[in-house]
Amino acid sequence: MAIQETLGHAWIATTMNYVHVHRTHVEDAWSAGQDRAAGRLKGLKV
Repeated sequence: MAIQETLGHAWIATTMNYVHVHRTHVEDAWSAGQDRAAGRLKGLKV
């Protein structure tokens, strides 16, 4: 959606015509984000 806004597209479908992201890239990014979040929360345990 950030790319959509940057390009000024009213519809995300328009943006998706120009942006091609491999599924594994999205999954890897999600997994890395989850790992970072877990690491931050781990330090908060009492």
